[in-house]
Amino acid sequence: MEINVFKQRTFWLAFLGLVATNLFWAINATLARGYMDEVAPIAINLFRWLGAFVLLTPFALRGTIKNWHVIRPKLLPLTGLAVLSITLYNSLLYLSANFTTAVNITLINTLIPVATLLIAWRVLGNRPRLLQLIGITVSIIGVLLILTQGQLLRLLTLSLGQGDLLMLAAVICWSLFTVLLKKMSMKLSPIILLYVLIMLGLPFLIFAYGIEALFFRFYWPSLSHLGLLAYLWVFPSIFAYIFWTNGVQKMGAETASLSITLMPLFGAVLAITFLGESICWFHIVGGICSLLGMILALVSPESLTRKFHRKAASKRCIAKVSCVKD
Repeated sequence: MEINVFKQRTFWLAFLGLVATNLFWAINATLARGYMDEVAPIAINLFRWLGAFVLLTPFALRGTIKNWHVIRPKLLPLTGLAVLSITLYNSLLYLSANFTTAVNITLINTLIPVATLLIAWRVLGNRPRLLQLIGITVSIIGVLLILTQGQLLRLLTLSLGQGDLLMLAAVICWSLFTVLLKKMSMKLSPIILLYVLIMLGLPFLIFAYGIEALFFRFYWPSLSHLGLLAYLWVFPSIFAYIFWTNGVQKMGAETASLSITLMPLFGAVLAITFLGESICWFHIVGGICSLLGMILALVSPESLTRKFHRKAASKRCIAKVSCVKD
């Protein structure tokens, strides 16, 4: 019984971590769009991870050295994960904000669960369950209701441009990172794994920053952007990546990726709370669909079978007791 309670607690802590992750990322996306005229995309991503690396060093350096015998044989695949997550995903997202609308970015980002499901099917051999497919469908419908303000026909008028293609590339990078992270199953704590990924991803970011500064746009942080950077260092970088890694390890790549559908819901709540926008029926219905989709995807056939057998067994016991009494 104690083991089951521990498993349930671990599961729900991972679930809540994924919810918090998407809240942090929703705020990150909002800030990125708001500051894009003042900062350069590759530069802000570089200084974001440099700050996170410095903050993590007192907590993760000793553990990294201690576990180097585990890390060293996996340096090549870990470098691949670092490039996909630390270097490419956020750089592509920040770049796409220069060329496309916020609606298109959020819409394309909701393709992450589908892309992750397909890649996991191919790489891990995880055939999608019926409830997973239904859950993803319901969640995406909820997202589309929020983003189109209840008018789904608006999707027919959306067109793909340069920024949309960059965002599609970002979606593929993140989905591939999530699946490969699950496949590796590194026996490292999430904080040490994040520290190693930042360490391996920073050289590629520095190289990309040099190209951006020389040929496109130079940016160096100013005091006026200290608040923005402080938020980026702590919440969407350190906490979000630790929570995401833990969620993938405890709940699986497909289920973790499904939580991405909560981002538009949080975006709507943030707009209503801080921008004074009014709440409408599609916010409520879309939010319910997103949450319902996640719940459906979390339900496993094994758990349903166990519950059915427990109920059947309890009924048989009651029937036996009543027969004895008679």
